[in-house]
Amino acid sequence: MKHKNEKEISHYAREKGVQSTLYTFGIGIGLAKRVTYRYPIRVLEKLIAETKKRQPEDPADYFLNGLKRSRVKYGCNRKLNRKGKSIN
Repeated sequence: MKHKNEKEISHYAREKGVQSTLYTFGIGIGLAKRVTYRYPIRVLEKLIAETKKRQPEDPADYFLNGLKRSRVKYGCNRKLNRKGKSIN
């Protein structure tokens, strides 16, 4: 995915941008870090764009419900054991 200036933004910068946007929505830093670790950045950016477009009363709830629904389609990035810890 290319930026407007035809420069590619690093994965780290995209991840930090997603985390800061989630923080402005009202989601805590810890949960934002877990979400960005667990899901693909492109999916999160798409959900953030949809949330901003709809302008709900509570953007955090709207985003998290959309994330819950998108889990069926995209799944998690990481393999988990039954306690929710990642497996390498």
